Amino acid sequence: MACWVIAMTLAADESIAPGMYVLHGAVSTGVIVRDGHALLIDCCDTVTSERLSKLGVKDVESILCTQFRRTHNAGMYPFVAQGAELTVPKTERALFESTEEYWGAWSNRWHLYHARPGPLVPTRSVKVNRSVGEGDTIQWRGVTVRVIDTPGATDGSVSYIVAAGGPEVCFCGDVVCAPGQVWDLYSLQKGFGGVRDYHGFLGAREAVIGSARKLASCGAKIFVPSHGASFPKKKFALDLLEKRFDSLQRNYVAISALNFYFPHLFDALKDDPLRMKPAETLELPAWVRRVAFTSYAVVSDSGAALLIDCGHDSVLTALDEWKRDGHIAEVEGCWVTHYHDDHVDALQRLANEEKCPIMANAHTAAILEHPLRYCLPCIAPCPVPVARATKHGESWTWREFTLTALDFPGQTLYDGVLLVEGHGVKFLFAGDSGAPTGLDDYTCGNRVFLGEGRGSRRCLEILREVNPDYILNEHQGQAFKFTVDQMDYMDKLLVERERLITDLTPWDNANFATDEHWVRAYPYEQEIAPGATFAIDVQFTNHGDTEAQALVKVEPVLPEGWTFDAQRSITTLDISPKTNGIVTPNDPHSDAYARIWIAAPTTATPGRQVIPFRITWQGQYLGQFRHALVDVRP
Repeated sequence: MACWVIAMTLAADESIAPGMYVLHGAVSTGVIVRDGHALLIDCCDTVTSERLSKLGVKDVESILCTQFRRTHNAGMYPFVAQGAELTVPKTERALFESTEEYWGAWSNRWHLYHARPGPLVPTRSVKVNRSVGEGDTIQWRGVTVRVIDTPGATDGSVSYIVAAGGPEVCFCGDVVCAPGQVWDLYSLQKGFGGVRDYHGFLGAREAVIGSARKLASCGAKIFVPSHGASFPKKKFALDLLEKRFDSLQRNYVAISALNFYFPHLFDALKDDPLRMKPAETLELPAWVRRVAFTSYAVVSDSGAALLIDCGHDSVLTALDEWKRDGHIAEVEGCWVTHYHDDHVDALQRLANEEKCPIMANAHTAAILEHPLRYCLPCIAPCPVPVARATKHGESWTWREFTLTALDFPGQTLYDGVLLVEGHGVKFLFAGDSGAPTGLDDYTCGNRVFLGEGRGSRRCLEILREVNPDYILNEHQGQAFKFTVDQMDYMDKLLVERERLITDLTPWDNANFATDEHWVRAYPYEQEIAPGATFAIDVQFTNHGDTEAQALVKVEPVLPEGWTFDAQRSITTLDISPKTNGIVTPNDPHSDAYARIWIAAPTTATPGRQVIPFRITWQGQYLGQFRHALVDVRP
């Protein structure tokens, strides 16, 4: 099947010096040829012996990896099996040699507050001959290769500066993809200043800039990025890259909720005139009471309570005390704003022990009931039955209150807030969406989209429509309320942010650079028996303005003995423009999916298999870009 990918998607190969080539694919693979022998720099899975033979290569002696990600190195396995020596970055060696340990770790599947190393770890281990870092030198058949550390897209990335008799050439990985641009922003999610990766939007920005400065002065005359075309030193555009990053950082910080939670995190920009003045804070009405942790309750005049979220056992303890002390009668339901573990970890106990019905919007409900099917930040493993899954705008009466469920894609795509109207006021339980200083958008994996009618701009539209008297983020002790001017200002900066990201990245829509899950597998994880036939959907969000017609292709990469039913499967797609990010039947804006049917052999070994998929998008091959987990159980 690799031939199909090559034939459909690859740009022409490039000769950049005598005996030195770039083979284009999902990433660029450097090829240095001496007397029929080859040294490769990275190894895309489109690099085959047949393709190399056209360059006069008889065997591959050495492969140098700029980073661990499988888009860069999925083609290495057959060459290593044939005797090629593998060189990898020092700090990433374990991700090559011990991948099964990584994929089997509970901490890399559930309660995900770390974004690194991320979803592109190799699917199986490989023998490593050498690991290198800053200052190391590699000699190969008269060619000298200098190694420099260039972290950013991954923490341990290195670049290789090759001297082979002509001007030095730098294979620079993903530090940049073009003058003044980086390939994406979700790869730069990294903790900083005492916060974890979860809060680290643009957290690797300083590392990228530092690496780019190092490259600009490394002496190389030609730069070969992993993504994008080669370019000469005179076009490096370091100043432009720094300017674009700084402009985006100022825009982001100006209206970030992180200014509320971590007031010293952005000290360098504390006096920036772009920063929005915080909104007014408000004391809560008497009928809204904090329970514990991230949970609140609406308490009716009758004594009945409606719980909002249930993320910790302390919530149940507090409710029991309230009932014992006569502060409430019964808990008659629980509204769940979103799927994050600190809002749902005790839901199963609540449902089982208190017989409390769970309510949520349809998007959150799907994750609560089937968490195995998803891989998202802060996800909890325990399934919870949902008694009522709502549509946007659905209203009902509870006691003396009118309740309205609203889809609110501002902290995650899947958020659902609850508007409670009673006692003469409108009160919005917003989950984690918003703070007096601005917007809770700091995790690319949460899928908060940019654009008109999407993401945080959609949330601002909803706030204007319903005009609540109080907005409560459940991590805060007081409510707040944005003014019209503040909402207009946030909207203005979000429009500008979309342009800034489009300038900084090569995509035609900024969301391709920020939405880590625009391609994803569903179900992400499933259990099968040996000999089973099963399906995996590869779902696509088309953020662009044009239809993706017949240029979207999917191909599974299977373990030995497993088979792909190409006749039964859907592998080529047409996708409407501006889809909504979720597969929603009978919705003209639904995401599309390729359904891949796979059969495991009756001799399949019990244990976890990582099934990657080769993805071609709009005719561009993206490599083994996404994967699913399949657990074989006897």
